[in-house]
Amino acid sequence: MSTLSAPTLSESQNRLLTWLLRDRPNVFLTGRAGTGKTTLMREFLRRAGSRAAVLAPTGVAAMQAGGQTIHSFFHFPPRLIEGRDIKKVRHRRAIQALHTLVIDEISMVRSDMMWAIDAALRLNRDSAEPFGGVQIILVGDLAQLPPVIQGAEAEYLELSHLGPFFFHPPSFRDAGIQMVELEEVFRQSDEDFIDILNAVRDGDIDGDQAERLNERVTGLSGLEASLTHVVLTATNEAANRINQARLQGLNTPGRSFDAKIEGQFDPRLFPMDNPLFLKIGARVMLTRNDPGGRWVNGTLGEIEGFDEAAVRVRIGDQVYAVEPQKWERNAYEFDPAKQGLTQSVKGAYTQYPLRLAWAMTIHKAQGLTLDKVYLDLARRLFAHGQAYVALSRARTLDGLELSRPLTPQDIIADPRIFDVKSFCDPAPSSVLLDR
Repeated sequence: MSTLSAPTLSESQNRLLTWLLRDRPNVFLTGRAGTGKTTLMREFLRRAGSRAAVLAPTGVAAMQAGGQTIHSFFHFPPRLIEGRDIKKVRHRRAIQALHTLVIDEISMVRSDMMWAIDAALRLNRDSAEPFGGVQIILVGDLAQLPPVIQGAEAEYLELSHLGPFFFHPPSFRDAGIQMVELEEVFRQSDEDFIDILNAVRDGDIDGDQAERLNERVTGLSGLEASLTHVVLTATNEAANRINQARLQGLNTPGRSFDAKIEGQFDPRLFPMDNPLFLKIGARVMLTRNDPGGRWVNGTLGEIEGFDEAAVRVRIGDQVYAVEPQKWERNAYEFDPAKQGLTQSVKGAYTQYPLRLAWAMTIHKAQGLTLDKVYLDLARRLFAHGQAYVALSRARTLDGLELSRPLTPQDIIADPRIFDVKSFCDPAPSSVLLDR
């Protein structure tokens, strides 16, 4: 099977990777949407070899990162983690072989889990050093996805770990984690739009910026806007309603495709619909990068027809035969021959990498770059960072439309996220500066 070629990195990005690999600092790698955090993480893992592992707080994020969930790797329970939950695990040799642990989507990791990662690494590696002497690289943006905290959990986390976020436990500060903030935005090039997005990210938007955003209000319904734009909604229900209405409105042939499921694969983690029903003329999004570079995750196309073992998709002026792809649920194990880590496949899901794309939730749009975005604000946005994630999917301000004016109540930013700088050490300026 062919693989994607290594990305082309700037001089400063290569300098950062060299520092991470050579000096092995503990790092919190952050930055605004579109600054290339994922690209850097994947290239680091490619270069780091069999002594590095990548974990994520959810099954979907773990599959996207090509790794394993934090819960399954450390055998943590699906609840608040306490001292009695930290145990020696059967695959201790895999943990002992670790040189570097990358944790993706770190903003979603609660303080109790961060504390538990440190404790589990110390126990299973028989080491009193912070995180058992393993290099820790934390990747994510605190302004985007917050940890899920319910009811009385917030008070418990304040009392037990000094706060809810991953940087609150004393073990974080003990590790001397250095903060590296990527600043060059690759998704947008309009400085005025970037300034507006930064203000939304910080929850500090001024009157002129709000006016410029609200000039993009069209008053169309989500269904009307979906003819020309990808509609972003706060809920699955709203996105599904638009997609099904558009699909049913097509008087064209359709086909249903059943996924192939192997081993252990939780239905809640299915990356594509099962069954997947498509019609000729349906707008779809490609959800996997093409090894040949013909499309990337997030490319929009239109169903042109169906072959025996492929779906024909028009992308621009070209029609491509898109074949089924396999998503794997992996687990890390110790490889005696390599004296390092290897991944075993615990489950696999094979389906066409296609999703109806007249509408989608803000959450599912995470990481995507879209030319035409319509933000459906029929309901008030209800979570920290939702407005920022949705608006920052758009490549340009001209490509953005809103269903109604944004209000201060829509722009929810937890001020505690900015405290992270006081919990981190500064990284060497020479790592990022092109001099």
